[in-house]
Amino acid sequence: MVKITNGTVTTEVTQGAYDLFYKEQGFVIVSDENEKWEEEENG
Repeated sequence: MVKITNGTVTTEVTQGAYDLFYKEQGFVIVSDENEKWEEEENG
């Protein structure tokens, strides 16, 4: 899941939904849970 915003609305969606729909609507990624998991696993 990624947290995204367009400056007014902030929500969490799957990476696929972001890539296919939200990115084209002007949303940007605020935080990516996958990055957090990788950091925790790698120390």
